[in-house]
Amino acid sequence: MNAPEFSIIVPVYNTIVYLSDCVSSILSQDFQSFELILVDDGSTDGSADMCDELAAQDRRVLCVHKLNGGVSSARNAGIEVAQGQYVWFCDSDDQICSGALRKLAQALSQSSDKPLMAAFPVEQIDGDGNRLGLIPAPKSSVSSNEGPLQCGDLLFPYAHVFQRSLIGDERFDTTLALLEDRDFLYKMFWKAAGSVAVIDEPLYRYLITREDSAVNSASVAKYVDATAVQDRILRNEISLGHPSPAFELFASHSIGVLSMVARLGSRPGDYELLRNRLLVYRNYLSFLHGATKAKYLLIVHFPVIFNVLTRAYGMCKSLRGNRVGSTVLIKE
Repeated sequence: MNAPEFSIIVPVYNTIVYLSDCVSSILSQDFQSFELILVDDGSTDGSADMCDELAAQDRRVLCVHKLNGGVSSARNAGIEVAQGQYVWFCDSDDQICSGALRKLAQALSQSSDKPLMAAFPVEQIDGDGNRLGLIPAPKSSVSSNEGPLQCGDLLFPYAHVFQRSLIGDERFDTTLALLEDRDFLYKMFWKAAGSVAVIDEPLYRYLITREDSAVNSASVAKYVDATAVQDRILRNEISLGHPSPAFELFASHSIGVLSMVARLGSRPGDYELLRNRLLVYRNYLSFLHGATKAKYLLIVHFPVIFNVLTRAYGMCKSLRGNRVGSTVLIKE
């Protein structure tokens, strides 16, 4: 058989409630040249059996079972067996839009040199399918000097398809618990810079659930580790002569994590690590504005005041949440 146009890789871990709808949205596409790779990451809720059943019912479905290792290792396992010319990473609790593969195929075939990557908007939906928002697509990259940040790409993997040859030996970093997708997408976009097509209409539906957020000192450490991704991106952008908007993104993210450390605690040395990283880039202070700049100045010159204000704000927010019911929009 000829290789399919698309390999759709879906990591699956204990999402039996959503998996059927996700798979149905893919198998019902009106473009048939694709394979669906379900990577069971050690599920314990029956999702593994459902993956096997789906593979037995449809020859387009391939099921891979592995020990639990996280979404990055599951995506990597999918890459290893992917045969399609293009790869699309989807989450098992999301769906792709009707006609998405046909629209992708049409857009990718419009030029003699097929784009190395395509990007598109993403609908954010609730459990009833109502649209809550829209993740915008970046602008097209038509020059090797136009990377992801210059094009305004938010670096979500499900909002892109990649030529399999572009991925090559690159893999998701399994040592990262957060921002591993941003780390991977940043590298992919720069490899594809100058050959990134943009489709204007949404092709993917991202489910947002309303649940209680349980962030504690143990989980804060994951956020601290993930700041290394933003730091690497900033350093690379500076080396390429693009300190902005990389510095603004780095500063905003790092200040947010530093606030979490001040309020909730973390491992010994994490606070100093984050503050020192911010201090390294003081020469770029002029890029910051408003509240972010004010917080940055407090961290540089008056860290004790920053800590006191951060803790006070956290207490007020907690009290207000206890009165009205504290919920936030999250999705791991």
